[in-house]
Amino acid sequence: MLRLLLCLLSLVAVASPQGELGDDGAHTRLQAWHDRWDQRESFWDGAREEYEGLVEAVGADLRRDMAGMQASLPVLMDLAMWNLDKRPARADYLGGRDRMIVRRGARDQIDAALATSWSVPVLKWMADEVLVRKGEPLRRRYLALDYALEHHSAPGQMALLMVGRDETDPLWPVAMDALVTWPGEAVDSFLVSRLGKKFERDSKRHPYTMLLRRIQENPEPLGERATDQLVDRLKVSLLSTDWRETSRAIEVARGLPTERGVPLLLDALSAWTRREQSGGGSRRILDDVVRELRQISGRSIGRNPKNWITWWIAVRQGRAELPGGALEPDEQKTEATFFGLRPMTDQVTFIIDRSGSMQTEWGTTEHNRFEEAVDQMMRFLQAAGPMTRFNVILFSDEPLRSSPHLVRATARNLTRARSSLLERIPEGGTNLRPAVELAFRLDSDGNVDPTRLEADTIVILCDGETAEGRGWVKPLLDRVQGVARVRIHCVLVGVKGDGTLEDLAEGTGGDFLRIGG
Repeated sequence: MLRLLLCLLSLVAVASPQGELGDDGAHTRLQAWHDRWDQRESFWDGAREEYEGLVEAVGADLRRDMAGMQASLPVLMDLAMWNLDKRPARADYLGGRDRMIVRRGARDQIDAALATSWSVPVLKWMADEVLVRKGEPLRRRYLALDYALEHHSAPGQMALLMVGRDETDPLWPVAMDALVTWPGEAVDSFLVSRLGKKFERDSKRHPYTMLLRRIQENPEPLGERATDQLVDRLKVSLLSTDWRETSRAIEVARGLPTERGVPLLLDALSAWTRREQSGGGSRRILDDVVRELRQISGRSIGRNPKNWITWWIAVRQGRAELPGGALEPDEQKTEATFFGLRPMTDQVTFIIDRSGSMQTEWGTTEHNRFEEAVDQMMRFLQAAGPMTRFNVILFSDEPLRSSPHLVRATARNLTRARSSLLERIPEGGTNLRPAVELAFRLDSDGNVDPTRLEADTIVILCDGETAEGRGWVKPLLDRVQGVARVRIHCVLVGVKGDGTLEDLAEGTGGDFLRIGG
């Protein structure tokens, strides 16, 4: 009897259209086909026709009911992302012809479901059962993320917010990058709430950087609740004694409506002015606040807080211009210049080119470009005053630093620095990148330790193309600037350049100047 039963089962298997694959449902047969494909990575005899029939059958199951969707989506997502364990780029679908057919066939079935009224449950299932689950294969999660962004699904946004709360999730950086481009009250409040999170040195994103990107890249105002939260946060941050905290807060304040942002900036200007008058404070922060007020007002009325308060009262009273009568005298602008640049700082690192081309004669003088750069730096530091702190990095084949820490610009220190610098004869190449990394005081992992980085400003002078080109600048600044908050001003001598100095200045909010010589 048993032998007869086995014979009958064998006959049923042979009669089945799928032969050895059995008849356990289209998704099961497609998964078995997928397993065979994994071993070959190209079509075998009859494989393409078999695949096309199976994938259409699974697509029909996907659009039939919830059970069909839950059984079909995983295998379709795996085939659509076959052999891709990262977020797919367009080029990933253009490998081999057979691979492209397999991936495209699966995506077409998913796209067909999303083009119908069935799209809502499909997107919700992807968000709830794939995107938020760390145990799911990354290829599925990346595909679910892309579909959530493409269709701007509410479940997808909620899923990304859940991922964004777990920095151990491998999808976290991609989820955060997606959220800053996806405005909404929930996202805005989440990004503002992260400002209270302590930044860890091994973190992939600085909390302020994410909110700042949201403000810069999307013109839509922050939501009302997020605005209230941000105002409360900035009331503290703008008055912080940590200049980096205040620097970040000044930039983020641009996301506030004028009537809510200006009073905070006025309070900051008054507080930091008092600190400067008492021997503390930061010249750089005062300049940053005044820059913001000038940008908002279109006016240039100096650094005196009383003048700006007068202007704001006039605005609140509905007058288009400042009240008549003489304003209190503007503070005398600093005479501290470096080749025409006016870096507003009292904590500065100079990076000066010492390559062979710096021996070129400076104009009709009797000294060269390098000597002129040293003289210009000395005049700047003398005008800035002895409370200013500085150090110098010379770069050619290797960087040379005058001192590991900033020193006061006293007459004695300036004399010693000038003598030591001029002993270094210009020679070698133009390797700027190591000098910039040295100025940032990067640790062994390439990260910034703010307890070691003293300068708030870097001033660079270079007279030609750099050995490394410009490609390294943006990745470096993306990695470190959220913590460092350094402003870089650059001077290019001559007509030869490769864009490196322009990128360094633009990426940090500094000034770029090209001069002859």
